[in-house]
Amino acid sequence: MKLVKCKITVRKVKDTIKINGNKMQFQEKPILKENWWLMWCSFPKLNWARLRVYDDFSAEILDCDGSKYTFSNEEEARYYLMEDEFTQFESLDEEDEQELGIPLYLIQIPKGKNEKELIEKMYVKQSEIRNEH
Repeated sequence: MKLVKCKITVRKVKDTIKINGNKMQFQEKPILKENWWLMWCSFPKLNWARLRVYDDFSAEILDCDGSKYTFSNEEEARYYLMEDEFTQFESLDEEDEQELGIPLYLIQIPKGKNEKELIEKMYVKQSEIRNEH
């Protein structure tokens, strides 16, 4: 029996995967939930991370430099964020507001037409927060 070695290269190109030059459609998994996190040690600058949980219960983190990290479940992703000094935006309170030096209602979760535009809005200096309002 003769063994044949072959090399398969897989890379994401927009919403397709190329395998040995052949294009295959890549379908994104349906999102169950999404929440936003802020890096605590960056205050008063806002350094955002987005956590998504998919219908297969896997999770993905997108950070402000465009890096994506995948996890087998939400718990692992949350642990990763907490270890990296992130806190969930929804859990911020009056004490956090004092440390930030700005009211929480002025903080807007980043939005973008596409991922590139979103990433550009995921790192915000304090002066930029005040100027938006």
